[in-house]
Amino acid sequence: MRPFLTALIALWVFISLSKPSNASEEQPLNPIDTSSPRTTLQGFLETTNKSYAARTGMIQSYTASQRLYLSPEEAGILINSLDSIKSAERTMDLSELPPATARESSMRLVIQLKEILDRINIPPLASVPDEDAMSRAEFKRWTLPGTEIRIARIEKGPRMGEYLFTPETLERIPEFYQKTKGLPYKSDASIGWYDAASNSPTGVAAALRNIVPPRWVLVAGKTFRGMFLDQPLWRWFGIVTVLGIGWAFIRLCYRLCHHWSKRGKSVKRWARLLKPLSVVMVSPAVVLILAEVLRVTGIVYQAVTLSLWTVFYLALTWLVWATGSAVAETVIAHERLRESSIDSQLVRLALRLVTIILAIAILIGGADRIGLPAYSVLAGLGVGGLAVALAAQQTLANLLGSIIIMIEKPFAIGHWVKFKDAEGIVENVGFRSTRIRTPHNSLVTIPSSQLINSTIDNMELRDFRQIKTMLNLAYDTPIEKIKGFVEGIRLILESHPNTRKDNIQVFVYEFGPNSLDVMLNFFLKVPNRMTELTDRQQIIMDILHLAETQSVRYALPSQTLHIESLPVEAHKVS
Repeated sequence: MRPFLTALIALWVFISLSKPSNASEEQPLNPIDTSSPRTTLQGFLETTNKSYAARTGMIQSYTASQRLYLSPEEAGILINSLDSIKSAERTMDLSELPPATARESSMRLVIQLKEILDRINIPPLASVPDEDAMSRAEFKRWTLPGTEIRIARIEKGPRMGEYLFTPETLERIPEFYQKTKGLPYKSDASIGWYDAASNSPTGVAAALRNIVPPRWVLVAGKTFRGMFLDQPLWRWFGIVTVLGIGWAFIRLCYRLCHHWSKRGKSVKRWARLLKPLSVVMVSPAVVLILAEVLRVTGIVYQAVTLSLWTVFYLALTWLVWATGSAVAETVIAHERLRESSIDSQLVRLALRLVTIILAIAILIGGADRIGLPAYSVLAGLGVGGLAVALAAQQTLANLLGSIIIMIEKPFAIGHWVKFKDAEGIVENVGFRSTRIRTPHNSLVTIPSSQLINSTIDNMELRDFRQIKTMLNLAYDTPIEKIKGFVEGIRLILESHPNTRKDNIQVFVYEFGPNSLDVMLNFFLKVPNRMTELTDRQQIIMDILHLAETQSVRYALPSQTLHIESLPVEAHKVS
């Protein structure tokens, strides 16, 4: 009977505290007044007392009843008590806390600070400086007498002008709590609030209230209250379970990725995104459960949460990088571009630059979230980038050369080009070099920086392809046959469909050392190298046939050796 009466009294106290006493309290969005140290301290105490009373009264009334599940009113009370703690967090300057752990840290610091204030002497609120007193004060801060707990004015930022508990105070609150937790409570204290909030599975009970009776969860929490690394055993079971489910989900996504990759190249490039996407989905979900449901605290929460957020931002960078590659390959396939063509490489390069910028932005945001200042990250990237630039000048020069080649397009894949001592068909244009297949079937790799700084003769872009050669006729060929042979060659060239008719040159050119030379100089209008070779062969065969029919002989290289007779050797002197 006594626990039941206690529960009724606590519930009555909570309802009394919850009723609006004036018009300002009827505003649910009305924040704590932080215009002076007095209003900040007063608002903090009133808000935390309200949250503690709501939580304690609800739990006592529920445990005293015979119901398995929470009523809608009790669930609402539990949620509102958490909102009250969030309101109390507004009295603290959390600007120096890592955003990744600020939620858990701020809630823990609120309760620890309330426990400290419940054990030490606090001056009457009337003696704490108000707004008028602070306007006349030289220093815009106030220190709780006999302590190092300070409330100071914010001088910049979105909360400029408000009086909040300083970052130095927040940093030392765990130390202050350890020093004062052995002191007796005052009469109006929130007794055992930190231990209950840290070790009781109320978060799990609230999250599963419509599935598992909260009574069972609370009883299990009392059964497994043994501590390890400042965490109760039931919480370790929850941590292992949540991490195990997350790992199983990631493994499932990996298996799906391998399964879908077998359905074709177009599906494979998008299926690969499932790997980083699974990590991106699991990491924040696990962090949320650890903070809001299991209420992990202390060094364990710091280590696990910061690790998970680091994995999240690395996976997000991976996802952006893989997405850029998938988009590039999809565009290339949709536009039916040749995979190794310059246009394809340009598409890949553009998407790669976009993903690099996004990746850097993500890494900077992630570093800021886990507590690394953005300016430090930028400075590190700048120093690292300078070091890389100095160590890889030639590589960067080649990359720039490749970009220039892709934009200006002096040649394309399949073009026949001449470059210094190299000549052949362009097979690939990469981000560092260009590969050329020579007539000997060897593969020459030329750095892009050398290409853009040299003369490139693109044989493929010729409108007409010149063919120039000499026909060496024997000196004893009759003049009439030579004239007929020259005219016959001219007719062959003029009748060929692919020759340029306005510039056909067939003339007896000079007296050679071994032959009478006839010059052939003409142009073919053909689309590629193979057609040029085919037409060239046809013309040569026609000329050979003409020479055969006209009995024109070609001269062979020859030498005439004149041997003079030697004088008769003189008679030997006897």
